[in-house]
Amino acid sequence: MQYEKVCQSKLFKMMDQSEIKEILDSFHILKKDFEKDQVIVLEGDECNFIGLILSGMVEVKKSSVSGKEYTITTLSQGDTFGEAAIFSSANSFPATIVSKTRTEVIFIPKHAIIEMCKKNEKFLHNFLNLLSDRILLLNTKLKENTLSTLRQKICNFLIEEYKKQKTTKLKLNLTKQELAKIFNVQRPSLSRELIKMKEDGLIDFWGKEIWIKNLEKIEDYLYEDA
Repeated sequence: MQYEKVCQSKLFKMMDQSEIKEILDSFHILKKDFEKDQVIVLEGDECNFIGLILSGMVEVKKSSVSGKEYTITTLSQGDTFGEAAIFSSANSFPATIVSKTRTEVIFIPKHAIIEMCKKNEKFLHNFLNLLSDRILLLNTKLKENTLSTLRQKICNFLIEEYKKQKTTKLKLNLTKQELAKIFNVQRPSLSRELIKMKEDGLIDFWGKEIWIKNLEKIEDYLYEDA
């Protein structure tokens, strides 16, 4: 077990390696390696574990009734999946998870989660913190769904990144193609709108950096009628 990588996860934050080793060694923890584009779990699969990403990156995907696939979010080293569903009445994964790169994952079974919450207060706090973050993320997604124009969606994304990075000079870890998937548009449409926003004096951009030039106006777009 690569305990130094486990230490970097939100699920085990504020816990040292010896502490993590002691509780994890009490259970059968499965570790698996996945190649690029390999399915880790399918939407509807029984959720009886939490997955913790030791290395690599995965995409969380949903399929529409027509069969079109959407990328909801990406997860990387230290992130987890399954924590919001493992104790739900549905007890199934709400989305498909696919490795975006070569990825290492450990799978912590449900009974182990229960026992660790009982025995370790730090782990219990971390687990509840993860669930709270998932609720906040869901609220953000619901807000995004109320934004009807592409410009509103871009402005909302920029505001959220500004809050995280605490600067108007934003560094993006996503390509334009990946951003287009998130906004559910084609890449050329996204590029055209970014150019229009630049011409309107809202932003400037180069490579994977975007500069917010008029924060107040960008915020105004979030409250305009479509």
